Amino acid sequence: MKNDSRRGRREAERAASAAREAAGLAPGTPLPAQTGKDEAAAPVPAATPASEATRTPAAGTPGANESGKSPETETPEASGGPEPTAKTTKAEQNPPAAVAAEGTAATPTKRGRGQKSPRRAIGALGSVGVLALGAAALAAGSFFPPATAALEAEVAVTSLPAGDALASCPATMKLFTGAGSGVDPEFAPASKDAKTTLRAAVLSDAAGRVPGAEMLTNDDKVEKTISPRLAADEAEKLSGAGEDGTNQRKGAVGPASGYSEALTVHAQPLGGVQSMVSAVRTYQAGDGDLAGLAVSGCTEPAAESWLTGAVTTPGSTAVLNLVNPSASVAEVRVDLRGADGMIQAPNLSAVAIAPGESKSIILAGYAPNEKSLSAKVTSAGGRISATIQQSTLRGLVPGGVDYLGAAEGANSTQVIPGVALQDPKRAEELAKPGANADAIPELVLAATSAEGATVQVRAFGTNGEVAIPGGGEVVVASNATDRLPLTGLPAGNYTIVVEADSAVSASVKMVRGTKADEPIDVAWAPAAHRLGSEHLVVLPSTGKTSVVLNAPQDTATVSVRSLDAAGKLSQAKEVTLADSKSVVLNAADFPSATALVFSASGAPSYAGAIVTDGAYGVAALAPGAEPSGREGVQVLLRD
Repeated sequence: MKNDSRRGRREAERAASAAREAAGLAPGTPLPAQTGKDEAAAPVPAATPASEATRTPAAGTPGANESGKSPETETPEASGGPEPTAKTTKAEQNPPAAVAAEGTAATPTKRGRGQKSPRRAIGALGSVGVLALGAAALAAGSFFPPATAALEAEVAVTSLPAGDALASCPATMKLFTGAGSGVDPEFAPASKDAKTTLRAAVLSDAAGRVPGAEMLTNDDKVEKTISPRLAADEAEKLSGAGEDGTNQRKGAVGPASGYSEALTVHAQPLGGVQSMVSAVRTYQAGDGDLAGLAVSGCTEPAAESWLTGAVTTPGSTAVLNLVNPSASVAEVRVDLRGADGMIQAPNLSAVAIAPGESKSIILAGYAPNEKSLSAKVTSAGGRISATIQQSTLRGLVPGGVDYLGAAEGANSTQVIPGVALQDPKRAEELAKPGANADAIPELVLAATSAEGATVQVRAFGTNGEVAIPGGGEVVVASNATDRLPLTGLPAGNYTIVVEADSAVSASVKMVRGTKADEPIDVAWAPAAHRLGSEHLVVLPSTGKTSVVLNAPQDTATVSVRSLDAAGKLSQAKEVTLADSKSVVLNAADFPSATALVFSASGAPSYAGAIVTDGAYGVAALAPGAEPSGREGVQVLLRD
C-alpha cells in the first residue's frame, strides 16, 4: 500500500474517530448520516458512556474558543477532596432511547389547511365580539380545535458498522534519571542486556477472512504489518461460514517487534463487526537497576481506568504513563488515593494530551512515601491508555519491576485469578532485611467513596477455599488504600475474591526470589474482567506461562484453544469449573501456542496468567474485556 493512500486512510479514520468521540460513541462505531430533518429517527450503535467527551479541551487545542472553553462544557476542578460529580450533559440527562421517546411526544402537532391554532381561535373570538357570545356559550368547546394525537413515528433499533479495533501498548521499561520532575521527566535505557518484544495476533471471521492489522506508532507510521487490509467492499460483507458451510476460523500472528516506544495495534472490522485483536509487551533484564521480568497486555483505550498498588517509598519509583492514540485531544484527570485518603494534586486535574502524544508522570512528586497508592484516571475527549511502570531498588540490589495495568472497574465484588504464592518460610526469609520489609505478597484495596468499605477476602486454591490467617477482613477508610498480607497462605496458585459493602478497586502484589541478598522480582495481578463469548490472549515471548481459571459462585465451562504461529487454531479443550476450585493450565500443554482463545458459559468465570522466568522473574497477565458489541439504541434527529 502506498504511503499516500495509507496516510489518507489514517486521516479519514482520525476524522471519523473525532466525530465519534464528540457524539459520545464508543471507539469504532461511526455516526449515522442525518438524511433529513423530518425523518423520525436514525439508528446509532450503543456506545460506552462518554459524557466527558463534551467537556472542554485544553486552551489552545482544537475545539477550544478564544477563552479556552467551549460553550456548554465544564473543565474539571482541581483535586484535593472527594472527586466532584461531573455535571450531566444533555445526552446524559436524556439517554438515546429516552430522547427518542421524549422527542416523539414533543413533536408539534401538524394541522390541516383549514384548522386554526388555539391562538388564532382566541383572536377570532375577540373580533366577532358580542354577536358570537351566545353561540360561543352554547358551544364553549368550539373555541379551541379538538386536540390531535401527537404523531408517533416508529423508531427503529439498528446497528452500524464498527471501526478499527485497537490495542494500545505501553513503552518499554525505562530508567528515571532524576532530571526533570512532575510531568515528562527524563529517562535512560534500562540496562545493556535489557530486551523488549511486542507480539500481536488477530482472528478471522467464520469464513476464514483475516482482517487487516498493523502496529502503528503514535505518529501513524507502520512498525509491523500483521496481515494486509482487505478491500473495503470485501471487508463490508458479513459471512457466517466458509464456502462449504463450515466454520473456517483461523488467525494471523505478526512478526515480533523490538520497538521500545508506545504504539497501537489496529485491526480492520469485517462485516460491520469489530475484529478480535490482542497484543503483549514483554520486558526482560538480567542486570541493572531494572532487572526482572515485566509483561503488559495491550488494551483498548478507555475513558476511565483504575490502577491500584503503586509504591512511592524511598527506593521505589512509580511512573504513570498516559498515551492518547485517538484523534481528539484528551483532557485527563488523575485522582490519587493513599493510606490517609484522597491526595491533593491540583496539577493533575486537567492534563492535556494531544492526539498521538504520550506523557509520563512521576507519582512520588505528588504522593511520596506511599506503600500502596491508587490512581483513578479519567479522560474527557479522546480515550487514553494508562499504565504504571513500577520498579524498586533495595540498596544496591534490584527489587523488581512490573507494569500495573488497568483493573476491572470499581465494584463491590472483585475477582483476582492468577495469584502465585511461594512457600511461607521462603517468603518470610525474603522480607527479613530492613530494605526488604515490604517485599511480601499482599492484597491492595482502594475505597472509592467517602463511606470507605468493609471488605471480606477469600482465597480459593486448587482444592477449594483456604482460610486466610486473621480472618481476611479489612476496613478501608474513606477514599483510602489499605493492604492485607497474604504471607500465611500455603504455596500454590490462587484466586482471590473480594466482597465489600461498597465499591472498591483491587490488585494482588506477588513476590518471587530465592535469597534476600539477591535480586527479587514483583508482579501485580489486577482484578479481572468476567470471561465472555471470546477473548484472545497473546502469550509473552519469554518465560513459562500458566493460566488460572475459577468460577467462585457456581459451575461454569471454559473452552480454550491455542493459535500457532501459522495462524491455525487447535481443537477446543473444555474445562469444567466447579466447587470454587482454581484450575491451572500450562501453556506448554498447547504445543506451538503463540496465543490462547477463551470462551465461557455458565456461572461467571475468570482467568489470569502467571509468567515466570529463571530463579526470580515473575509477571502477571489478564485477558482484556470482551470487545464492544453492536447493540442498537434509538436516537431521534431534530432541528
